[in-house]
Amino acid sequence: MESVKRGETRPTPKRRVALTTILLALAFSLSYMDRQILPLLLEPIKHAFSLTDSEIGMLQGLAFGAFYACSGIVLGVLVDRFHRVGIAAVCVAFWGLATAACGLAGNFIQLFVARTSTAIGEAGCSPASYSILSDMLSGRALLRATSVYNVGPYVGGGMALILGSMALRHFTTAGGMDVPLIGHLEPWQSVFLVLGLPGILLAALILALQEPKRHESGQEIDTSTRATLQFIFSSPMLLFYFAAFVFSTSGLFVLLTWFPSLMIREGFGTAATIGRPLGAIFLAVGLCGCVASQLLLRKLENRDLLSSLLKRMSAMWAVQIPLAVAFIFVDTASLAYLFYASQVIIFSVVTTFMVAPIQLAVPNRMRGRATGVFMTFNYMLGASIGPWSVGVLSDRMKENPHGLLTAFVMVLGVSAAGAAVSIYLSSTRKTRMNPVDSLPQQSVSGNI
Repeated sequence: MESVKRGETRPTPKRRVALTTILLALAFSLSYMDRQILPLLLEPIKHAFSLTDSEIGMLQGLAFGAFYACSGIVLGVLVDRFHRVGIAAVCVAFWGLATAACGLAGNFIQLFVARTSTAIGEAGCSPASYSILSDMLSGRALLRATSVYNVGPYVGGGMALILGSMALRHFTTAGGMDVPLIGHLEPWQSVFLVLGLPGILLAALILALQEPKRHESGQEIDTSTRATLQFIFSSPMLLFYFAAFVFSTSGLFVLLTWFPSLMIREGFGTAATIGRPLGAIFLAVGLCGCVASQLLLRKLENRDLLSSLLKRMSAMWAVQIPLAVAFIFVDTASLAYLFYASQVIIFSVVTTFMVAPIQLAVPNRMRGRATGVFMTFNYMLGASIGPWSVGVLSDRMKENPHGLLTAFVMVLGVSAAGAAVSIYLSSTRKTRMNPVDSLPQQSVSGNI
């Protein structure tokens, strides 16, 4: 088997690289649009089904995070063994249909099930995409392509708020929508249905992409799930890195899940009025943050790339701590929007390189599984516990008119502190830049 050394430029046509990167980034954007439309619709859903804040936290946390996490490893195994382009296309179509199904839910249980289906579909997109890009590019070129891919959450999240608020306002004025064979849908249900269906078209476009050839070391190594877990848990750098992004994901999902509701409850607007400004901020500032993230790569040598990059990311999270504490004193909509912008730019800068260690320090046939494990940590713990914790704390402070605000600040501040400390500890640990040499050679490769 021909060996391709890490760091070499792989002979992939530039147009093919650009097309693949753009379509995968669009898929990531669409996943976040389908994912983040829920926070904008939480208040009408809460009233429709008479939900508590804890149940709302479960919809965005447990229903999405836990099932996303459980599906991530399974789909990661499939990514390491089968046609990655096909897996990505099927996942895009599946989560689009699941999002549309959220609009057909008639009670909390049905919405919970539809939400879990959305998570299962989205869990396979990133492992497949990161693996595809890692076989088309290397070194700094790979990090730049990954940063383009990682603008997806900010494009998708911003468009979810902008288009979602426009659609909600339209369907509210129209009194909902009548669908043949289904019947009348409420305005919030109509929004889910309309925004979920474009995934089918994008899935068809992704399916037309060419599957890249896997570049491997030429050695027969054990790349089973067990070996992947052993590799991860034997690396202090990866463990601290995973912990950092558990905290980071917790803070990000707290912001995405609860900030629209917080604006409404603090009297800064309604669901139909806050969506467009929040979406514009999320889109514009998030994109600026992704572009500005390239500054973190300045004057970094490839031999010490990860350690220096992680230290700079730690400094970004440290800045978030006093900002979170200061938000408790915000009393105007303008200051609330400014705070939101500050949080978005921090998250956009640091999350641009969220899978850098996996891409740079994990063997090819382990990347899908390693990404799945990474996502499992993030979504089982961070994305689930963070939003749920805010809901539980808010319910326990029912007598406090600013109970949701207090809970929001507490969880966001703890998440920022945990991320800053963990990522710094990760930067002080050595990584095996050529991990293939340190893995046990075995005659069986790729077994589960």
